[in-house]
Amino acid sequence: MLPEKTSVESVPSLTITGYKYYQDGIAHTGTYDGRRYDLYLEDAVKLPVGYMCRGLYEVHMPGENRNFIKMDDRMMMNINGLDGRIYETAIDPAACKHTRKTAGMRLAEIRDDYMERVLGATEHDYRFDILTLSIGNKTYITSEFFDALQKLGIYHLYVISGTHIAFISGILFYTLNRLRLDITTIKLIMMTSLVLFLFLNFFSPSVFRAVFMTVVLLATSFTRRKPYLAVISLSAIIQIMLNPWIVYHAGFQLSYITTFLIILSRNYWSQYGFFTQLFGITLIAEFSTLVILLHQFNELSISGIIMNLLFVPLFTFLIFPMVILFNVLAFTHLPAFMDLFYMFTFGMLRQLITALAEGMNHRISVANLNSFWLMVLVVLTYWMIRTLCLKQFKRLLLLAACFGVSILLIGRVSYEDYTVTMVDVGQGDAFVIEDHRRGTVILLDTGGQFYFRETGRKLSDRTVLPYLKESGVNRIDMLILSHFDLDHMGESHHIMTEMPVDHVYLNANDPGFKAWHESMPSEFDGKVVNALEVQEIRAGGILIERLFPDASLEEEDTNRNSLVLKIQIEDFSFLFTGDTDMEMETRVITEHGKIEADVLKLAHHGSDTSTGEHFLENTAFAYGLISAGVDNRYGHPHPEVVRRAGDLTLLDTTKHGMVRFTIRNNKMCIETKLDQSMDHCIKKKS
Repeated sequence: MLPEKTSVESVPSLTITGYKYYQDGIAHTGTYDGRRYDLYLEDAVKLPVGYMCRGLYEVHMPGENRNFIKMDDRMMMNINGLDGRIYETAIDPAACKHTRKTAGMRLAEIRDDYMERVLGATEHDYRFDILTLSIGNKTYITSEFFDALQKLGIYHLYVISGTHIAFISGILFYTLNRLRLDITTIKLIMMTSLVLFLFLNFFSPSVFRAVFMTVVLLATSFTRRKPYLAVISLSAIIQIMLNPWIVYHAGFQLSYITTFLIILSRNYWSQYGFFTQLFGITLIAEFSTLVILLHQFNELSISGIIMNLLFVPLFTFLIFPMVILFNVLAFTHLPAFMDLFYMFTFGMLRQLITALAEGMNHRISVANLNSFWLMVLVVLTYWMIRTLCLKQFKRLLLLAACFGVSILLIGRVSYEDYTVTMVDVGQGDAFVIEDHRRGTVILLDTGGQFYFRETGRKLSDRTVLPYLKESGVNRIDMLILSHFDLDHMGESHHIMTEMPVDHVYLNANDPGFKAWHESMPSEFDGKVVNALEVQEIRAGGILIERLFPDASLEEEDTNRNSLVLKIQIEDFSFLFTGDTDMEMETRVITEHGKIEADVLKLAHHGSDTSTGEHFLENTAFAYGLISAGVDNRYGHPHPEVVRRAGDLTLLDTTKHGMVRFTIRNNKMCIETKLDQSMDHCIKKKS
């Protein structure tokens, strides 16, 4: 089941302009009336470039960002110059006809022919690495390997960047010079080759910057001038004019800030040898990206410098030359022994990267930066780069220590004592409970096991995990699974592989427990706690009391095994009810009498099988939470339930998106993502 897509409009025709490539298939790109779309077909038919197909094609835009996280699919579509996505089972070739091809279409055909040639040169998987390193086709990088590259801080080596352009330029110059061509001819050939390379890479920001700068500097070299800063500034201005949204792209920001600072500091390192220059420039590149990485990704690398010192020479002297040689052999003849050598080398490279990534925690999560911390870290970064260039190493160590202390303080200093967050995971439940004073984090349910078709990313990678990361969370103290319905625990195993979990609190009598436990990921080294054996448990300043069920319950329906938990946070309390039905609610009331709490999580996403009249008459709440998917097929929340809960202030993800409660002293504030009219604070009477 896919998350809901918002239908925006329909177009009467689509002209195929190119392709997007993945390991398991391709997607098409197309245009209508000057607007660009991605086309995803369920069948494997590859439509020719230049085909104009008539029909009524429904255009989808990603839904609005419904959580307090930075990830925004709509903005990414603007950055990539897209106006929507089209999903079709198939397109009838009879409805299509050939049209006149534009220059861009012909370039797309050349790119496609090149990729087919490379893919057909070998049957081994290293061909995907070759393509990624040749033309920056990032979609061939699997999400697992992408994570490994990010952990090591060497992702830039697998996408086309200034490093690649510098190497290509060096190889071209060396080869043409060996052919005894005059310097003017060499420069003209290099400029032409780099422009063609740029066309193959569809004007990627990093490629555009590197190629533009190199070509303009080659052109200005005829006048014996090297206006580095003017050239790099002009390339940035041109890109912004072509697409103003590009300024929000992390690659654009990282690319230009790194290049600017390396250019400004080049005179400090020019008199040193290769390895000293490499060390100094690597440090400057790492320092210059620190604040951007923190702002964009809420991560800080603790091994990036060492990993770059290891892998940059490896790629420069071995991997890049092998990529260029393979491109030559793919269009001539690839001997069998060379094919095996490539398979072995790239296989070992992947194993090395994966082993290093898994061997230790290379990155730490850092909470979102406010304006104060942003300015502090920018100033510290500037002084670190300055002292490095001046070779004031004692002062550099002191500044680096101040930077590290600042990072620790960002995660420790909070304006709230506690937060309780209802994450919008669509049709499912997921709640994050944090004690900021003690650094305790509880995740109650995880949402369902959904995938995003166009990216292959899991739902928790777009909801729960980024929210935790932006909150500065590096580990989960307790994962509570209310029961074993997929929409409550479907992402639990994935989350347990992505983030350390100390304890899992669950009902071991639930009929779904055995299958879940048998498929538990090997990465989990925490403890599973049977909730039926522990009625009360305290995590930091958070008290969790199990009200239901007890060990005597024998039910085959997993919903009826849902944990009913009362969570006390200072003077405020929350009741979480899983997917209990009215009969189970009655049993809870019979066993415990009248239940009072400030906030009720309505059972079963607002289904009319739960939150019955008898339950509401014997309980007292001020707020009701409903976690359900927009336009879900079940009709949750049901109007009858909304009517029955009319005395409660209802906070519903279908209307309000993410809902966050912040607690400090005897004051609780409510904040919603989509409806600011619901935001307010209440105080407990002394």
